[in-house]
Amino acid sequence: MSALTTLRRGRLAGAVIPAVTLGIAGIVVAQSGAQAAPRTPALHAGPKIALGTTKNIAQNAFAEAPDGAVFYSRGAVVYVVGGNSAPRTVLHAGGTVLAIAATASDLFVQHGRTVTEYRKSNVSQVRHWTLPRQPAPVTMAGLFAEGGTLWSWIDTQTDSSGLEFATVSMIATSGPAVHVITKFAFAEDMQANSSGLYFESTNSGQTRYFLAHAAPSGAVRYRAQSAFRYGPLPLAVIGGRIDVLTFVGHPSVKSYSSTTLALVSSKRVSGQDITIAATGLGLVVLACRGSSCSTRTVSRLNVATGRSSGAVSVVGGFGLVAGPSAAVIEVSHETRGTMTMQRISS
Repeated sequence: MSALTTLRRGRLAGAVIPAVTLGIAGIVVAQSGAQAAPRTPALHAGPKIALGTTKNIAQNAFAEAPDGAVFYSRGAVVYVVGGNSAPRTVLHAGGTVLAIAATASDLFVQHGRTVTEYRKSNVSQVRHWTLPRQPAPVTMAGLFAEGGTLWSWIDTQTDSSGLEFATVSMIATSGPAVHVITKFAFAEDMQANSSGLYFESTNSGQTRYFLAHAAPSGAVRYRAQSAFRYGPLPLAVIGGRIDVLTFVGHPSVKSYSSTTLALVSSKRVSGQDITIAATGLGLVVLACRGSSCSTRTVSRLNVATGRSSGAVSVVGGFGLVAGPSAAVIEVSHETRGTMTMQRISS
């Protein structure tokens, strides 16, 4: 399943997200002469689960399995959180873990340019793949496992390099081949489902910008979308839609058809919305308020209205883990801080 969607856009502009918050939670305004709609039920945050310390939260990998178990890394060690239990160690990888993906039966772990498949039942190695060579060491990566297809993106950007484009690859897990899809994708803002991988990209001359869909067959569809000319944007795939938060001009949530990639709707949102994720609760949004983002909340986001509802406070909320449950990762400080996780429920 997914990667973490976060408060700031990593080395592009934060880490996997931009920043700002959301306002009124839980109230539906009635039309003139109409009866007021019932208050939307508030969301609830579960107990805080300690995940350990981090030297840099952007260097920890997170992913959720179909059963809701959340896998995460600290250095070369992979852990799992089942339900609200304390983390347990799953495996020690051969190097610093850059990305994780999990299916019902398998776990995929990347260090360097090597991706290894493990059986979850006994942590035995199944096979491994070597990702395409890069002009510099890989510093950022992501994995998505859907059916028999594994999607990968790798990037070499650093704080000093500025924006570098990601190389996206497709792997049929039954074989050894790694097929490069593009070398001009925007890192981090990608999601996959059974239909394939959805991502944002440009061309080699950086003159056109696209919303793209790579199918498990290897076919790739591109549709020009000017919204991405200012850089990558938070993206979620849910209910036949691709929802994107935009921050230029009036902040808005734009919804695109997952089959045609055409723009279906655009609604203004609060300038405080940070990032979105597709979860079992629907589309949820992480937002922050205050001069230093001192108050952070998770809410449901209605793309038909742009309004959020049912806000629950998440102190130190840094990112959302997309998947069947709604999990938020919190951190006391992005560098040399402590990490916790809370599950959100209705």
